[in-house]
Amino acid sequence: MFTALYNLIQDQLITNSFLSAGALLGIIGVTFAYLRRVPRHVWEWSKRRIITKVDIPDRDEAFEWLDTWLSQNKYKTRCRLWTVQTRRQRDQNESHTISESCSKKPAIILSPAPGVHFLFYKKRLLILNRERKDSLETNGGLSSTVGFRETFNFILFSRNKQIVLDLLEEARQTVYPETDARIILYRGEYSDWSVVGKRLPRSLESVILTGNVSSNILNDLQVFNQSSEWYKTKGIPYRRGYLLYGSPGNGKSSLVIALASELNYDICLLNLNSNTLSDERLAELFANVPSSSIILVEDIDCIFKQRIKIDGEDKITFSGLLNAIDGVMTSEGRILFVTTNHIELLDPALIRPGRIDMKIEISNATPEQAGQLFLRFFPRQTECAKRFASSKSERVSMATLQGHLLKYRNSTEDALTNPISEV
Repeated sequence: MFTALYNLIQDQLITNSFLSAGALLGIIGVTFAYLRRVPRHVWEWSKRRIITKVDIPDRDEAFEWLDTWLSQNKYKTRCRLWTVQTRRQRDQNESHTISESCSKKPAIILSPAPGVHFLFYKKRLLILNRERKDSLETNGGLSSTVGFRETFNFILFSRNKQIVLDLLEEARQTVYPETDARIILYRGEYSDWSVVGKRLPRSLESVILTGNVSSNILNDLQVFNQSSEWYKTKGIPYRRGYLLYGSPGNGKSSLVIALASELNYDICLLNLNSNTLSDERLAELFANVPSSSIILVEDIDCIFKQRIKIDGEDKITFSGLLNAIDGVMTSEGRILFVTTNHIELLDPALIRPGRIDMKIEISNATPEQAGQLFLRFFPRQTECAKRFASSKSERVSMATLQGHLLKYRNSTEDALTNPISEV
């Protein structure tokens, strides 16, 4: 059957000049159409073998690394298209790009402006394209963000991915040098953690609490950090939660900072009243916690009342919060600290075991704490410290005592004789 059909077509092409001419034109057209695509195929084939392409959106922390690295790269001597940024210096150790001026003044950062830039890295050509779009204009209408969204796209003429990793590591070291022992502070916005600053570490001894509260929590954290395999073999989610409760001004947040300093951890600040968060975004934040970090949620009693959001906004629901804390998306190794001034207002479901594993009361100052605090201001004044501790008629917050001692820090006698005021 197929042989007969083939013979028929062959006969028609031989005897019918119109049909044979049309067939020839068709073959020529298909051939030219294919040949037109050959250069593109060759270019695509070549790109896969000679270049590496990387995209970095500005919502990723690496965008800031590369931006800062470019502002300090020797390419800046040739670049004539700049983007200007100002960054507030938070302490005297913060590096200045333009000058070592007063730390109260913001630093001026110049980085390549949107457009295409050519530079070299490790003797390889690097083509950098900085794209900027108005985030108010999206395919679906108005965006929930205001301002610009930017992306770094760069092409490196090398197939060696290690060069890309070296570049990003060098950029990271520019922002976070190994000699910088400060704690990185992240803030949860949308579904990402963004860096909002750094702060100097704080010793655990500087947070004066009763008994062995500080050392007990630190020991528990150290055991937890070394127990990932144990949790895995027991089939228990590898997470740990702590609730610090008690009157305000007694060092709940300070304790978290001191613990992070001891562990060489960073802190992720989570504001559940932020209008950038929803249940979905909150779950993504808990799923993508930066490594070696502590999540800190302060004053959680001000968020929900009888499982209803106090501010009336329903972007974050109570069930969404519970699912984020210990749901299937929550990252392994997650450490959560929650603070409250009123533990009696918290829903039992929020602080049950598995979500909160340790509850620690941080109450008003005891005479012992008052004496220890006095010695930090007036070292070796042991007898005066005993007088100061015994002279308190009632327990007040550590913040109140510290304010009193700050006021009279130049005179032991004034610190002892003047009354302690809450104001």
